[in-house]
Amino acid sequence: MGVSVIASAGRRTIFDRMLGAALLEPEIYEEAALVSSVWTQAATVVVVTSMAAGVGNLGGGLTGFVIAFLAGLLGWACCAFASYWTATKKFGVPRTETALSATVRGLGFAGTPRLFLVFTFIPTIGFLIGLAVHAWTLITIGFAVKPALDLDTRPAIMVALAGWLPMLLIWALAVIIV
Repeated sequence: MGVSVIASAGRRTIFDRMLGAALLEPEIYEEAALVSSVWTQAATVVVVTSMAAGVGNLGGGLTGFVIAFLAGLLGWACCAFASYWTATKKFGVPRTETALSATVRGLGFAGTPRLFLVFTFIPTIGFLIGLAVHAWTLITIGFAVKPALDLDTRPAIMVALAGWLPMLLIWALAVIIV
């Protein structure tokens, strides 16, 4: 499977990867784990989705945008750290630079559903939209860490939860502050 994933890597655009990640296509996450050249696209997804969170929080003015944007970046970073730490400390995944970089790339694409945080400005249902987006993101995180850290399903779910909780809490705090 690894060879065909690597062969197809050059043919996919960032939009192909984002759509595939959002639609839970396992080959997108396998590709992110195996192909180091997609790191710039993964980083772009993190920045763009953090900006979407900022736009969704524009009701709080420029301060709201900045707080939500920074919370998006910090939440993603905490997710990556907590996921990697949990996998290495609790599930015996070897601590290697390769495992870390595969995790970071996969989690970059797993953040794709956070684009919909742009709609959290909508009165009454904005917070519910945010919760739905984060529930979707929990699932994408599980899909990302499974191939990146070579985990079975049950450990992947636990690692995803460990990474997702800090992301959710940071987002909720940013929403409450503004």
